[in-house]
Amino acid sequence: MIRPDAELYGKSSFREWASLFSGKYFAMIVVYSDETGTGGLQNGEEPAPGVYGYLATPEMWDKFRVEWKASLEKHKVPYFHFRKLHPNERKKTSNPYHLLDKDMVDDFIYDMAIIASGGPIPFGGNVAQNQIAGPNPNKFKKAKVYRKIFYTFFSDFKDTVNHHFPKETEKVSFFFSDIDNEDWIRILSQIIKDARHHNPLIGEYAFVDPYETKNDRGLPCQVADLFAYVNRQHSSNMYEAGHILRPRLLDIIIGRHAFSASSPLGDLSKMPEKDWRELVADLRKAKKEFETNSPMVGGKKQVYHPTKEHPFFKKLNLEYAQKSDQRRNAV
Repeated sequence: MIRPDAELYGKSSFREWASLFSGKYFAMIVVYSDETGTGGLQNGEEPAPGVYGYLATPEMWDKFRVEWKASLEKHKVPYFHFRKLHPNERKKTSNPYHLLDKDMVDDFIYDMAIIASGGPIPFGGNVAQNQIAGPNPNKFKKAKVYRKIFYTFFSDFKDTVNHHFPKETEKVSFFFSDIDNEDWIRILSQIIKDARHHNPLIGEYAFVDPYETKNDRGLPCQVADLFAYVNRQHSSNMYEAGHILRPRLLDIIIGRHAFSASSPLGDLSKMPEKDWRELVADLRKAKKEFETNSPMVGGKKQVYHPTKEHPFFKKLNLEYAQKSDQRRNAV
């Protein structure tokens, strides 16, 4: 049980809250997650609905929480909510980002993305809604999409936790962003029971409000919102293009700890934090110069792809190709 004075204690409060459901004083791993694109399922307009999350130890979440709150205070906003950062949303005087201009929003998003890249490990996934349900899906087809989303989420959770915490045996607690969709909640309840049969690490779950400013209980779901939105956007672009696309700068930043060891980007997670932040600052500078100088093609602004344009990744790709050749020659 949480102590009556728990909210007065920084780390203790968070650790106790994170471990509340399992009755343990210290939880080993805690997941915070958020759905994305489920609203578009109602009319078949959302191409890539999904669920994404971050898993971390209480120590990692403690550090994250301090840095996240400090950045919110720096930008003078109460919370991070990607959808409300859209230009049309910012026109509303009730919007907490109403006074932010385009450059301020850009700085805000990247500051939060850098914090997201600092420790907690991202995972999750989406589904191609049109391939499963088609346009104007009925209730049965929408339920099929929901189930597929959750199976994808828990499958990637298993792979991720096994990779980063291979010796873990304690149950993991899951916190999902609060949602009003009763079908979504019902199907999650059904599938998480089934998922436990295949993965004993899946423990209790609960819903929390990411935007409650009186306490920090749901605050980590805000970073899941960031990860979910960026991934849904990138996946939607790929489904529209019909092929794999190069990662954008935000994709690389938030995916820093998600790239596999076999990927040329796999070593990004091993970079010293100082070097990593300096690299991101240089990448942002290069991105702004690219967008300023690149001509419009077909009426569209060109997208900056770091792995194609930036010297750091050109060198990284060359080294990766050389290592691959050496491995093939050794066989």
